[in-house]
Amino acid sequence: MILIARLCGLIMLMLTGLAMAAPASERRVALVIGNSSYRNAPVLPNTVNDARDMAAALRKVGFEVIDGLDLDKRGMDAALTRFARLAQDADSVMFYFAGHGFQFNGENYLVPVEAKIEDEAGVQYETTRLNDVVTALNFAKGVKIMVLDACRNNPFVNQLAKRQATRGFSVGSGLAPVARAQGMVIAYATQANDVAADGTGRNSPFTAALVHEIDQPGLEVAALFRRVQKSVYDATAGRQTPELSLSLLGDFYLNLAETDASVWQRIRSADEPDVLRDFMQRYPTSSLSIDARTRLDLIERRSGAATERDRLVREFAERERALLERLEQAEQGRKQAATDLARQEPGEPVRPPAATNDTTQVKPVPSPPKQAARDPAERSRLADELARREKELAALEVEKRRLAEERRNVEQAMAARLGTLTPSPPDRSTQPQAAPASAPRPVERRVDTPAATMQTKTQCSELLLRAQLGELTPAAREQLQQCR
Repeated sequence: MILIARLCGLIMLMLTGLAMAAPASERRVALVIGNSSYRNAPVLPNTVNDARDMAAALRKVGFEVIDGLDLDKRGMDAALTRFARLAQDADSVMFYFAGHGFQFNGENYLVPVEAKIEDEAGVQYETTRLNDVVTALNFAKGVKIMVLDACRNNPFVNQLAKRQATRGFSVGSGLAPVARAQGMVIAYATQANDVAADGTGRNSPFTAALVHEIDQPGLEVAALFRRVQKSVYDATAGRQTPELSLSLLGDFYLNLAETDASVWQRIRSADEPDVLRDFMQRYPTSSLSIDARTRLDLIERRSGAATERDRLVREFAERERALLERLEQAEQGRKQAATDLARQEPGEPVRPPAATNDTTQVKPVPSPPKQAARDPAERSRLADELARREKELAALEVEKRRLAEERRNVEQAMAARLGTLTPSPPDRSTQPQAAPASAPRPVERRVDTPAATMQTKTQCSELLLRAQLGELTPAAREQLQQCR
């Protein structure tokens, strides 16, 4: 029992070690806070919208989002605690704050909605230190991003300034620079020590640009924030320029979705119309949608041509089968006419045996009377029937060559429409053909052995047709080699 218990314990340790060694899927965690309804400071009109839209954008790109709106000090501390726990060993984490923030004595503070800041004590105990946010971010093992749309006018500057003479502290505009750490990205809505605009629309200029760029797949984080800088600069006529502090050793992408260029590179040779239609629906404004439309048109034209080609192939196959049946019937009729005509030929007389040296007198054997010729009228009729059958066969051979030529021309035209030339079927006109009706045709060739019968034009033509249709058996393939 002890041995079994030890073995069970060893197995459990091995399984635990394997579970710990197994690579976990990428984890992305974000904390998004938007404070608007301040009780002791001016209300901010769009920070709640900023937070909601940012949370939605981050969830869309795979972040597990903790979000809070109009949080007091206790609510901000609770959200930050929960975020720090979820951030442990996360592959990437992000903190976003929209609301009032200010710097005091060179340190940055984020303001809860109920904060009443009249002196240094209020700064220390009624606000959230930005350094506490950095500490929570550092629980993550991967990329850390901090986005601050909090560089608004300091609403407490007057109260704090009244005490400046006795306290010896400084109050600044906007936020102070944050000491960056390895693997961290810090984005400010405006430059350090400057003030950002609230904006007049649903979002602030900075958050509106950031939400838009997060929705663009395949943007490396540095390129993403450069585009945000350009958008905000243009939207504010140069009055506001976001600032980026970045310390990454590699590339990082907020939106891991494929770009239109990467998707097109993968499907550019696709022949499925639905794939191209899906691309045009996903990227309606992409310039590559024009290429997709062009290829789709080509495929649809080819599809229509292929359908018509299949119809023509079936039509020609039916016509060739009917022609082969007529050839076979005509050949059988010609054979029968030749056989009947041969039976009308007069018989040969029996000659006496040759003389020998034997002196014995042998009684001569009377020669049988010569077989009388049969009805001349019947022979003439049979000869005419044979000639008619010969002409019919010759006409059918001409029709067969004409049909083969017509089929080749149609297939070449269809191949040109499809954009690629397909090999033409074997030219049946190069196969041995029936002799013209005017040429003498020995009757014996048509009534010869079965091996010779296998070489007739009708059978060879039929074998060629079956070869084109892919219906040849191994035995028929050997017979086709004899035809050649």
